[in-house]
Amino acid sequence: MPIPGTPQPQHIQLTETYRLRRYDGHYELALPGYQDPAVYENSEGIFDKDKIPDLEYVRRMFTYLDKNGELYFIEALENGGYVPIGDVTVKDENPPLAIWRGEYRGRGLGTLVMGAVMERLRELGYTKIHGSTVYKWNESSLKMHQRLGFRVVRETEREYYLDLEL
Repeated sequence: MPIPGTPQPQHIQLTETYRLRRYDGHYELALPGYQDPAVYENSEGIFDKDKIPDLEYVRRMFTYLDKNGELYFIEALENGGYVPIGDVTVKDENPPLAIWRGEYRGRGLGTLVMGAVMERLRELGYTKIHGSTVYKWNESSLKMHQRLGFRVVRETEREYYLDLEL
């Protein structure tokens, strides 16, 4: 968690049908999502088929994120129960967000989730998000960040780096 001694909520309710659920150690739930080309290309920048995330990759990533922020599963209400459809980490430097299931992309869910990240960071006393990285080919992510007020502060051949005053 970003602030030692600050408890991480079990759930953050976003709407009646979407919520964030505190990561519980079950990183294997994310493997199918991170093996989707839309996810590994847009969130991980991987295009080499030999480097597609495997279970060990996901384990290492989730271990790091859980240690360095508040890691949550993004969940959707389906058939009377919540199911994980993505993940997000609340942290003030490059908070990562991935929606694993294609049917949930392009519906404004990323904006809703990032709004919750921003609100949680404000609650924790942060005043800025810095170093958010968006690959140049991920135009929808760039547009979402800009709609939320993020500004490009630098760029490389492959990436934009964005900051937001909270």
